[in-house]
Amino acid sequence: MDDLASVYEWAKTYDFDEIELQYATILALKILDGQCKMDYDNYNLFMSAYDGICDKTASPLNKKVHRIIALARTDDPIIPKAQYKEAIHALRVAMMQDMEKSTMKAFKELVWGSIC
Repeated sequence: MDDLASVYEWAKTYDFDEIELQYATILALKILDGQCKMDYDNYNLFMSAYDGICDKTASPLNKKVHRIIALARTDDPIIPKAQYKEAIHALRVAMMQDMEKSTMKAFKELVWGSIC
């Protein structure tokens, strides 16, 4: 199984806490908003984790936010449709206000650790 499929399956079954779920969303928004400083492979890896979380039977994610993300990604998993760029940016800015860098880094380490 490749890393993308592996992280997807892991995320689909992992019991994330509320902060981790919030950061999964923020990271997806950062990637779509072009504000994430990772390489393309990591973009795909973290979007696979995000997709695994979204595809849980009872996804705990905010339906309205994730509907916008889903609509923005219908043509490309990393590059949003033009008509959603403004909404993606506004959501990212709003959600990042209370996030701490240590929480962001911990979430990234958790996902990277799932494939090691």
